[in-house]
Amino acid sequence: MAPEKEWDIGESDTDLEHDSGSPGQAADGVREEDGKTPEAPDNAGAHGGDPGSSSTGDSSAESPPATGPAGPTEPADEASESTDDDRDPGLMQKRLKRAHRKELLDLIQRKNDMLMALNKELVKTKQELVKSEDRLLRTAAEFENYRKRTRREWDLLQKNANADLIREIIWGIDNFDRAFANLGGADGQIQDGIRLIHAGLMDILKRAGMTEIEAQNQKFDARYHEAIGEIESDIEEGHVAQVIQKGYLLRDQVLRPARVLVSKAKG
Repeated sequence: MAPEKEWDIGESDTDLEHDSGSPGQAADGVREEDGKTPEAPDNAGAHGGDPGSSSTGDSSAESPPATGPAGPTEPADEASESTDDDRDPGLMQKRLKRAHRKELLDLIQRKNDMLMALNKELVKTKQELVKSEDRLLRTAAEFENYRKRTRREWDLLQKNANADLIREIIWGIDNFDRAFANLGGADGQIQDGIRLIHAGLMDILKRAGMTEIEAQNQKFDARYHEAIGEIESDIEEGHVAQVIQKGYLLRDQVLRPARVLVSKAKG
Protein backbone atom coordinates (compact mmCIF):
# COMPACT_ATOMS: atom_id res chain seq x y z
CA MET A 1 0.00 0.00 0.00
CA ALA A 2 1.40 3.37 -1.07
CA PRO A 3 2.21 5.88 1.61
CA GLU A 4 -0.22 8.81 1.83
CA LYS A 5 0.94 12.23 0.63
CA GLU A 6 1.36 14.82 3.32
CA TRP A 7 0.27 18.46 2.66
CA ASP A 8 2.13 21.43 4.01
CA ILE A 9 -0.54 23.57 5.57
CA GLY A 10 1.62 26.65 5.92
CA GLU A 11 2.62 26.64 2.31
CA SER A 12 -1.00 26.27 1.24
CA ASP A 13 -2.08 29.22 3.32
CA THR A 14 0.59 31.34 1.77
CA ASP A 15 -0.37 30.29 -1.69
CA LEU A 16 -4.01 31.04 -1.01
CA GLU A 17 -3.06 34.46 0.18
CA HIS A 18 -1.15 35.05 -3.03
CA ASP A 19 -3.91 33.60 -5.21
CA SER A 20 -6.81 35.37 -3.60
CA GLY A 21 -5.04 38.63 -2.88
CA SER A 22 -7.04 41.42 -1.39
CA PRO A 23 -10.82 41.57 -1.12
CA GLY A 24 -10.83 43.95 -4.08
CA GLN A 25 -9.10 41.38 -6.20
CA ALA A 26 -11.70 38.82 -5.17
CA ALA A 27 -14.41 41.17 -6.39
CA ASP A 28 -12.57 41.43 -9.67
CA GLY A 29 -12.77 37.67 -9.92
CA VAL A 30 -16.51 37.86 -9.45
CA ARG A 31 -16.74 40.49 -12.21
CA GLU A 32 -14.86 38.12 -14.48
CA GLU A 33 -17.67 35.65 -14.08
CA ASP A 34 -20.23 38.37 -15.09
CA GLY A 35 -18.57 38.69 -18.48
CA LYS A 36 -16.31 41.73 -18.04
CA THR A 37 -12.65 41.54 -18.85
CA PRO A 38 -10.44 42.58 -15.89
CA GLU A 39 -6.75 43.20 -16.10
CA ALA A 40 -4.61 40.13 -15.41
CA PRO A 41 -3.04 40.25 -11.92
CA ASP A 42 0.65 41.07 -11.85
CA ASN A 43 1.44 38.17 -9.48
CA ALA A 44 -0.36 35.56 -11.53
CA GLY A 45 2.83 33.57 -12.13
CA ALA A 46 4.94 34.73 -9.21
CA HIS A 47 4.50 31.55 -7.18
CA GLY A 48 5.14 28.79 -9.60
CA GLY A 49 5.35 26.11 -6.89
CA ASP A 50 1.61 25.41 -6.71
CA PRO A 51 0.01 23.96 -9.80
CA GLY A 52 -3.42 25.12 -8.63
CA SER A 53 -2.43 28.74 -8.54
CA SER A 54 -0.87 28.45 -11.99
CA SER A 55 -4.02 26.99 -13.51
CA THR A 56 -6.07 29.74 -11.94
CA GLY A 57 -3.96 32.41 -13.55
CA ASP A 58 -4.10 30.68 -16.92
CA SER A 59 -7.84 30.36 -16.85
CA SER A 60 -8.25 34.02 -16.07
CA ALA A 61 -5.93 34.94 -18.94
CA GLU A 62 -7.58 32.64 -21.47
CA SER A 63 -11.19 33.58 -20.65
CA PRO A 64 -12.95 35.16 -23.74
CA PRO A 65 -13.54 38.89 -23.76
CA ALA A 66 -16.94 39.98 -22.60
CA THR A 67 -19.37 41.05 -25.37
CA GLY A 68 -22.27 43.28 -24.56
CA PRO A 69 -25.56 43.69 -26.51
CA ALA A 70 -25.19 44.31 -30.26
CA GLY A 71 -27.49 47.33 -30.12
CA PRO A 72 -25.08 50.03 -28.98
CA THR A 73 -22.68 49.36 -31.84
CA GLU A 74 -25.32 49.60 -34.65
CA PRO A 75 -25.95 53.41 -34.53
CA ALA A 76 -22.27 53.98 -34.95
CA ASP A 77 -22.31 51.72 -38.03
CA GLU A 78 -25.30 53.55 -39.47
CA ALA A 79 -23.70 56.92 -38.78
CA SER A 80 -20.55 55.76 -40.50
CA GLU A 81 -22.56 54.55 -43.50
CA SER A 82 -24.47 57.85 -43.63
CA THR A 83 -21.21 59.74 -43.44
CA ASP A 84 -19.83 57.61 -46.25
CA ASP A 85 -22.94 58.33 -48.36
CA ASP A 86 -22.66 62.04 -47.69
CA ARG A 87 -19.09 61.96 -48.77
CA ASP A 88 -20.02 60.20 -52.05
CA PRO A 89 -20.82 62.91 -54.71
CA GLY A 90 -22.77 60.42 -56.86
CA LEU A 91 -25.16 59.50 -54.07
CA MET A 92 -25.59 63.15 -53.12
CA GLN A 93 -26.45 64.01 -56.74
CA LYS A 94 -28.97 61.17 -56.94
CA ARG A 95 -30.64 62.32 -53.74
CA LEU A 96 -30.83 65.90 -55.05
CA LYS A 97 -32.29 64.69 -58.34
CA ARG A 98 -34.93 62.65 -56.51
CA ALA A 99 -35.83 65.64 -54.34
CA HIS A 100 -36.02 67.94 -57.36
CA ARG A 101 -38.12 65.44 -59.26
CA LYS A 102 -40.58 65.15 -56.39
CA GLU A 103 -40.85 68.93 -56.12
CA LEU A 104 -41.36 69.19 -59.90
CA LEU A 105 -44.09 66.53 -59.84
CA ASP A 106 -45.85 68.31 -56.97
CA LEU A 107 -45.63 71.60 -58.87
CA ILE A 108 -47.02 70.00 -62.05
CA GLN A 109 -49.88 68.46 -60.06
CA ARG A 110 -50.74 71.84 -58.54
CA LYS A 111 -50.63 73.47 -61.96
CA ASN A 112 -52.89 70.76 -63.40
CA ASP A 113 -55.37 71.29 -60.56
CA MET A 114 -55.32 75.02 -61.23
CA LEU A 115 -55.84 74.46 -64.96
CA MET A 116 -58.77 72.13 -64.32
CA ALA A 117 -60.37 74.69 -62.01
CA LEU A 118 -59.82 77.46 -64.58
CA ASN A 119 -61.26 75.25 -67.31
CA LYS A 120 -64.40 74.68 -65.25
CA GLU A 121 -64.70 78.41 -64.63
CA LEU A 122 -64.21 79.05 -68.37
CA VAL A 123 -66.94 76.58 -69.33
CA LYS A 124 -69.29 78.13 -66.76
CA THR A 125 -68.47 81.63 -68.01
CA LYS A 126 -69.11 80.59 -71.62
CA GLN A 127 -72.49 79.14 -70.68
CA GLU A 128 -73.41 82.34 -68.84
CA LEU A 129 -72.20 84.38 -71.83
CA VAL A 130 -74.40 82.37 -74.21
CA LYS A 131 -77.38 82.89 -71.91
CA SER A 132 -76.61 86.62 -71.66
CA GLU A 133 -76.33 86.93 -75.45
CA ASP A 134 -79.63 85.12 -75.88
CA ARG A 135 -81.32 87.42 -73.38
CA LEU A 136 -79.75 90.44 -75.10
CA LEU A 137 -80.97 89.32 -78.53
CA ARG A 138 -84.45 88.68 -77.16
CA THR A 139 -84.47 92.09 -75.49
CA ALA A 140 -83.26 93.77 -78.69
CA ALA A 141 -85.94 91.99 -80.74
CA GLU A 142 -88.64 92.93 -78.24
CA PHE A 143 -87.46 96.54 -78.26
CA GLU A 144 -87.46 96.62 -82.07
CA ASN A 145 -91.00 95.22 -82.14
CA TYR A 146 -92.04 97.75 -79.50
CA ARG A 147 -90.48 100.57 -81.53
CA LYS A 148 -92.27 99.50 -84.72
CA ARG A 149 -95.56 99.03 -82.91
CA THR A 150 -95.21 102.41 -81.22
CA ARG A 151 -94.40 104.02 -84.55
CA ARG A 152 -97.46 102.47 -86.17
CA GLU A 153 -99.65 103.53 -83.29
CA TRP A 154 -98.24 107.04 -83.41
CA ASP A 155 -98.78 107.26 -87.16
CA LEU A 156 -102.28 105.93 -86.74
CA LEU A 157 -102.92 108.45 -83.99
CA GLN A 158 -101.69 111.25 -86.23
CA LYS A 159 -103.83 109.98 -89.06
CA ASN A 160 -106.87 109.81 -86.85
CA ALA A 161 -106.18 113.24 -85.43
CA ASN A 162 -105.68 114.69 -88.92
CA ALA A 163 -108.66 112.73 -90.17
CA ASP A 164 -110.97 114.23 -87.56
CA LEU A 165 -109.72 117.70 -88.41
CA ILE A 166 -109.93 117.21 -92.16
CA ARG A 167 -113.42 115.77 -91.91
CA GLU A 168 -114.51 119.04 -90.37
CA ILE A 169 -112.75 121.03 -93.09
CA ILE A 170 -114.33 118.94 -95.86
CA TRP A 171 -117.73 120.43 -95.05
CA GLY A 172 -116.31 123.87 -95.71
CA ILE A 173 -114.91 122.66 -99.06
CA ASP A 174 -118.41 121.45 -99.96
CA ASN A 175 -119.64 125.03 -99.44
CA PHE A 176 -116.99 126.26 -101.86
CA ASP A 177 -118.27 123.76 -104.43
CA ARG A 178 -121.83 124.97 -103.91
CA ALA A 179 -120.67 128.58 -104.27
CA PHE A 180 -118.93 127.77 -107.55
CA ALA A 181 -122.15 126.30 -108.84
CA ASN A 182 -124.04 129.55 -108.09
CA LEU A 183 -121.49 132.19 -109.23
CA GLY A 184 -123.00 132.70 -112.66
CA GLY A 185 -123.82 136.44 -112.27
CA ALA A 186 -121.08 137.39 -109.79
CA ASP A 187 -118.17 139.71 -110.50
CA GLY A 188 -115.24 138.06 -112.13
CA GLN A 189 -112.80 139.34 -109.50
CA ILE A 190 -114.96 137.89 -106.74
CA GLN A 191 -115.02 134.55 -108.50
CA ASP A 192 -111.22 134.64 -108.94
CA GLY A 193 -110.74 135.47 -105.26
CA ILE A 194 -113.00 132.59 -104.13
CA ARG A 195 -111.23 130.17 -106.44
CA LEU A 196 -107.81 131.25 -105.12
CA ILE A 197 -108.95 130.64 -101.53
CA HIS A 198 -110.28 127.22 -102.47
CA ALA A 199 -107.07 126.28 -104.30
CA GLY A 200 -104.88 127.35 -101.37
CA LEU A 201 -106.97 125.35 -98.90
CA MET A 202 -106.87 122.26 -101.11
CA ASP A 203 -103.10 122.58 -101.46
CA ILE A 204 -102.71 122.56 -97.66
CA LEU A 205 -104.92 119.49 -97.33
CA LYS A 206 -102.99 117.67 -100.08
CA ARG A 207 -99.73 118.28 -98.25
CA ALA A 208 -101.38 116.73 -95.17
CA GLY A 209 -102.12 113.60 -97.26
CA MET A 210 -105.68 114.17 -98.40
CA THR A 211 -106.66 113.29 -101.96
CA GLU A 212 -109.98 113.32 -103.86
CA ILE A 213 -111.55 109.98 -104.78
CA GLU A 214 -111.93 109.53 -108.54
CA ALA A 215 -115.52 108.48 -109.12
CA GLN A 216 -116.94 109.88 -112.41
CA ASN A 217 -117.20 107.18 -115.11
CA GLN A 218 -115.39 104.73 -112.80
CA LYS A 219 -116.72 101.26 -112.08
CA PHE A 220 -118.70 101.25 -108.88
CA ASP A 221 -116.57 100.18 -105.90
CA ALA A 222 -118.31 99.88 -102.55
CA ARG A 223 -115.05 100.57 -100.73
CA TYR A 224 -114.87 104.13 -102.11
CA HIS A 225 -118.36 104.84 -103.47
CA GLU A 226 -121.72 105.18 -101.81
CA ALA A 227 -124.60 104.62 -104.22
CA ILE A 228 -127.65 106.73 -103.49
CA GLY A 229 -129.57 105.63 -106.60
CA GLU A 230 -129.47 104.57 -110.23
CA ILE A 231 -129.95 106.56 -113.41
CA GLU A 232 -130.35 105.72 -117.06
CA SER A 233 -127.43 107.03 -119.04
CA ASP A 234 -125.20 106.34 -122.00
CA ILE A 235 -122.42 105.26 -119.60
CA GLU A 236 -121.74 101.58 -119.24
CA GLU A 237 -124.01 99.88 -116.78
CA GLY A 238 -122.58 99.53 -113.32
CA HIS A 239 -120.39 102.58 -113.61
CA VAL A 240 -120.76 105.93 -111.85
CA ALA A 241 -122.98 108.17 -113.94
CA GLN A 242 -123.05 111.24 -111.68
CA VAL A 243 -121.19 112.43 -108.52
CA ILE A 244 -123.53 113.98 -106.00
CA GLN A 245 -120.90 114.62 -103.27
CA LYS A 246 -117.15 114.29 -103.58
CA GLY A 247 -115.25 111.74 -101.53
CA TYR A 248 -111.78 112.04 -100.03
CA LEU A 249 -108.90 109.82 -98.85
CA LEU A 250 -106.31 110.51 -96.18
CA ARG A 251 -103.44 108.39 -97.51
CA ASP A 252 -105.03 104.89 -97.49
CA GLN A 253 -107.87 105.77 -95.14
CA VAL A 254 -111.29 106.73 -96.47
CA LEU A 255 -112.35 110.01 -94.93
CA ARG A 256 -115.62 110.08 -96.76
CA PRO A 257 -116.87 107.92 -99.62
CA ALA A 258 -118.10 109.59 -102.78
CA ARG A 259 -121.90 109.70 -103.02
CA VAL A 260 -122.86 108.76 -106.56
CA LEU A 261 -125.59 107.66 -108.98
CA VAL A 262 -124.92 104.43 -110.78
CA SER A 263 -125.88 104.02 -114.43
CA LYS A 264 -128.31 101.38 -115.63
CA ALA A 265 -129.47 100.20 -118.96
CA LYS A 266 -132.10 102.25 -120.75
CA GLY A 267 -135.36 100.87 -120.97
